[in-house]
Amino acid sequence: MPTILMIDDDKDFCGLAAAHFSAKGYRVALTHNGKDGLAQAGALKPDIVLLDISMPDMNGIEVLRELQAGDETSDIPVVIISGKFFDRGMQDIFSQERNFREFISKPVSLVILQSKVESLLKKGPR
Repeated sequence: MPTILMIDDDKDFCGLAAAHFSAKGYRVALTHNGKDGLAQAGALKPDIVLLDISMPDMNGIEVLRELQAGDETSDIPVVIISGKFFDRGMQDIFSQERNFREFISKPVSLVILQSKVESLLKKGPR
């Protein structure tokens, strides 16, 4: 059963997504800030990370780069999910990080999110 780590300070979204993925047979771990997310990623070694951009202690770019720099976390695919505007410049910034796979805007349908997660898990690490 695949493990998803959600790093997002939106507790309502996390709760809904966790319930959805759990019902589909995934193990889901939730953290609500970047520092805890990095610790969980190292401990759990999830199959995929769903990461928010805007968080109180570390932003998503910092977390993404720390995940990539870690020996045990560098190959974990990361999907950025955010309600913030995402332009071409941000796409270019994220694309430079080899663990970044996709950006998804909130609000997002959980069915669409599940489809993206399943597709990325089938592809495996880059």
